[in-house]
Amino acid sequence: MRVLILSAAMAALLVAPAMGANSGSDKMKACAAQWNTMPADQKKATTYQKFSSSCMSGKATMTPQARMTACAAQWQKMKAANKTGGQTYQQFTSQCAKKG
Repeated sequence: MRVLILSAAMAALLVAPAMGANSGSDKMKACAAQWNTMPADQKKATTYQKFSSSCMSGKATMTPQARMTACAAQWQKMKAANKTGGQTYQQFTSQCAKKG
C-alpha cells in the first residue's frame, strides 16, 4: 500500500513539471508520500498536520532515507515506462538525491 501511495505521488511529481505548474493537489500528494516514508522516530517529533503545513509552505526537507525511497520509486516508474534515458540506476539516484 505504501509503495502504491509513493508511486502515485512520484507520478504526480513527474507530470507536474511537464505541465508547467505544480498544483496544490500535487504538492499535497508529495507531502503525504514524504510523511509515509519518514521513520517512526521522526513522526513522533511532530503531528501530520504540523508536518503537512510546513511541507506545503516549502519549509520541510526530505530526510536522506525518504529522498532515496522517493528516488527509487521514481526510477521504477521510469524503468517500467522505458524512459531512463540510458542512465544506470546508480547515475539516476546520484542525481536525484542531490535535488533534495
